[in-house]
Amino acid sequence: MIIKNQKNSEKITGNEGAIIYDLLNPQHVVNRIRYSLAYVNLPHGKSTVSHIMKTSEVYYILEGKGVLYINNESDSVEAGDTIFVLPGSKQYIENVGSGDLKFLCIVDPAWKKDNETIL
Repeated sequence: MIIKNQKNSEKITGNEGAIIYDLLNPQHVVNRIRYSLAYVNLPHGKSTVSHIMKTSEVYYILEGKGVLYINNESDSVEAGDTIFVLPGSKQYIENVGSGDLKFLCIVDPAWKKDNETIL
């Protein structure tokens, strides 16, 4: 069994103010998983940077309200929503709620810098 607590996870601060916690990836669980799992806290009024992933990505909204932009589409998202993003899609999420937007991201296969293009 592997238990990873957010407070003991690597903390990454994005340029846009998002706080990202690297919860699980193949480096932590060698030969057991191929995906990565991150917890993101996006402050009120902020957006993640527009990017394209070579891999698929799943967002699971835990708290708050946002707008998710994928290619030429956008839709409102809120707690309980799960969104699947196809590989090669231009994407970013904007916090339009009154508090922080908190969500999980699952990238499969696991996130690697080489698989992401920042726009």
